[in-house]
Amino acid sequence: MKKWMLPLLAGLMLLLAACGETRDAQPTAAGDAQPADGEKEVWQLSIVQPPERLDYEEGETFDPTGVVIQAQLRDGSVLEDVPYEGIIVDDPLTRTSLYAKFVYGGKTAEQKINVTLIGNRDEYSVANTEELADSALRGKTIYWLGSSVTVGASAGGESMSDFIAKKYGAVCIKEAVSGTTLADVNGESYVERLDAYLASPDRAEQVDAFVCQLSTNDKGFPDHFGTVTGDDVRDASAFDRTTTFGAMEYIIATVRETWDCPIYFYTNPPMGDENYGTMVDALEQIAAKWDVGIIDLYRDEAFNDLTDEERDLYMSDSIHPTKAGYREWWLPKFEEALLEAAG
Repeated sequence: MKKWMLPLLAGLMLLLAACGETRDAQPTAAGDAQPADGEKEVWQLSIVQPPERLDYEEGETFDPTGVVIQAQLRDGSVLEDVPYEGIIVDDPLTRTSLYAKFVYGGKTAEQKINVTLIGNRDEYSVANTEELADSALRGKTIYWLGSSVTVGASAGGESMSDFIAKKYGAVCIKEAVSGTTLADVNGESYVERLDAYLASPDRAEQVDAFVCQLSTNDKGFPDHFGTVTGDDVRDASAFDRTTTFGAMEYIIATVRETWDCPIYFYTNPPMGDENYGTMVDALEQIAAKWDVGIIDLYRDEAFNDLTDEERDLYMSDSIHPTKAGYREWWLPKFEEALLEAAG
């Protein structure tokens, strides 16, 4: 045999051996395949039927009854109704519990759940607030300008304006959009919305009281705070609406010229933010200049003297009250100011 044929024969033998191995790896019947390592691992987990109960109150325990979970494997096959191996969820449920995570094969599937705060129970709602037969505010028109706190964003859309309307029979115009600022630095600012309302054919001819929120959203833009103008600056056109303090003075000047009614700014309780404290300081200067009222929830120490249990009941977080917070804690401060204005 010639020497050059030895490598050729060796190569042919290796090729035949490889072919033999390849044939041995093929399935002999449907379903007999032996997948490579990892192909039977779970690739994705999904919830095809949610648990029967998704609505809870804080303090309760999550119930997974009724859940159906499907696992898709890396080889493309699907396992139906797999038994979950564990659940990652707060126990008991808290106000920050948003999901229950089911575990199977090293993967998780999230199920959104709704946890109602104790402070948002129906017993604290506007619907369950007693209406007074007679009051100095009955039929009075009160305009409320603000953002999420005025909306009642963490209380199902119910805030002090809604409680005032129900309890006292007042006509409350609530112009509030979550996430907006006093300073006209983006769309839907306080001043932009006030101007739009005043230009609309549906605007009230007369307002008996005007209540404006010292927006917590402005605290994130200290470079836009601006300055408080001197006592001699009174014309609305003179104020820089793109600044927080300029917007506040613009609003006061505009409302006074339009309706000449009592004006109030209200503050949030302390939230551990220095910028908001700076805003409160400026509000006090502006209020003194314009002789407007402050519904003070920030500096009132007696008002803020709460137990931990009361604070948990009244607040959903450091900024937004619950229904109980609006009705049981904040409302008396607004009642006092508005009843005084009504004489």
